[in-house]
Amino acid sequence: MELKDWHLAVLEDYGYGDTDTALINRVARHLSKSESDVIDNDEFIRACGSCGVDPYSFTQMDLDELQKKLNQIT
Repeated sequence: MELKDWHLAVLEDYGYGDTDTALINRVARHLSKSESDVIDNDEFIRACGSCGVDPYSFTQMDLDELQKKLNQIT
């Protein structure tokens, strides 16, 4: 089956893939399940570890995008 552009966009939105956006979305979806309204550094690092994402690879711009995604899905 050949994937169309919209298929790839949906996959990326749910964190499947290795683009920066997919990795941010993967962590955001994991963190959105948190019962806490405030996410501290330790929880962020644990979420990244659970998702197979290096938490130290995030730039400030990535963290800003993560916050936007969390605001969208929560």
